[in-house]
Amino acid sequence: MRIGLLKCDHVLDQFESIAGDYQKMVATMLEQHSAELVVFDAYANELPDRPKTCDAYIISGSSASVYEDKQWIRDLESFVRTAAEESVPIFGICFGLQVMATALGGAVKRSDRGWGVGVHAMQVIRKRPWMRPHEDTISLIMLHQDQVVALPDGATVLGSSDHCPNFLVEFGPGLVGVQGHPEFPPAYAKALYTDRRERLGDLTEPAIESLASSTSETVISKWMQAMFQSLVD
Repeated sequence: MRIGLLKCDHVLDQFESIAGDYQKMVATMLEQHSAELVVFDAYANELPDRPKTCDAYIISGSSASVYEDKQWIRDLESFVRTAAEESVPIFGICFGLQVMATALGGAVKRSDRGWGVGVHAMQVIRKRPWMRPHEDTISLIMLHQDQVVALPDGATVLGSSDHCPNFLVEFGPGLVGVQGHPEFPPAYAKALYTDRRERLGDLTEPAIESLASSTSETVISKWMQAMFQSLVD
């Protein structure tokens, strides 16, 4: 399977020694699956000529907000709409979830719940055949202020938490996004939390301490791959 990574940001130089850039983190997340990862730097206005260049796509996280007036974000939204029309599967991570929401008619804004940081647990409220192994609770590393606050028509919430009601969303067959970061290793998250201590304030230490908790990145990776496979075969 040929999976395109639509990279929406770059790891800062001082953190790259921890786990590499985003493509390396995503490649590590996929290493148990037989997939070819092809990287497109969406942040630098690089997108595939057409969605069917790859079998499926992953949209990465980003420090940008989807409502910023930036052409690369508008172009990415347009690509998402075209991919959806052509039934090409997409899995969005954090910003990736949010740009899928806005591209398809939903809304995103800065959450009045504040920062989502540390390991958060999500309750699975609806299941799909590709959600194997079956789990009732998923825990992932979080780092976000923005949230999806209005879903597009036809979207379904599959998983929810108190802090993030729209945690895992299916926008349509093969179009799924998650607010957490299954690609982040704890050491990288710790470095980000420490670097943003001034902005995170009293949330910093609890967030760092929570990184000792077990997380479900392997489950999310399996779900994503099973969803892709079910539509590509």
